[in-house]
Amino acid sequence: MGSEGADKIVHEIVRITDDQVGLILQEARKDADKIRGESEKTAQAKRLAILAKGQQQAEREHQRILADAKMQVKREIFDVKEDLIKEAFGDAEARLKKLAEVPEYVDILKKLIVEAGRVVGGGPLEVLVRREDRSILSGKILADLSEEISKATSKDTTVELSGGVISTIGGAIVRSKSGSIEADNTIESRINRIRSELRFKVAEILFGGAS
Repeated sequence: MGSEGADKIVHEIVRITDDQVGLILQEARKDADKIRGESEKTAQAKRLAILAKGQQQAEREHQRILADAKMQVKREIFDVKEDLIKEAFGDAEARLKKLAEVPEYVDILKKLIVEAGRVVGGGPLEVLVRREDRSILSGKILADLSEEISKATSKDTTVELSGGVISTIGGAIVRSKSGSIEADNTIESRINRIRSELRFKVAEILFGGAS
């Protein structure tokens, strides 16, 4: 919602509030008029007390309605920001889905496998990828990955292609052959792990601050 729309909402609520304040004061004056038959001094005191009470009630009502209006505007602005952030994430994921179609994806996949292998800690490992990516991981590439993870972990490592496949945009899951340790380094998993940081950055880009 733009500032102009928010201003219109607030102005309309202020107008309604002023009408309600007028009604409250009108009722207060009616109550004050009922005591005109009493002595002037007593009547005046009661009249002033009633008017003061009516004024206080009107002011409280005025502040309450304005507070509610501001809160409503904030909620609507928040909802718009949430929609924009979701749209930004949606666009990012749509682009990431096309990542596997670019020539650089082979190097990206290898890097993701090495990162996951380091997390697992090396040793006998197996890697799970998309069905489409199985052909990428030739014997030579697996041997190269084994050597790279061995150097990174200082532990003799062998990387084998698992017989199973996973449903993912891209990336890989690497686990120890025993199955006791697993590292999910799929693209979806990486997005989820850094979602809070990405959310802050997206909000900062879109709105100049965190949502």
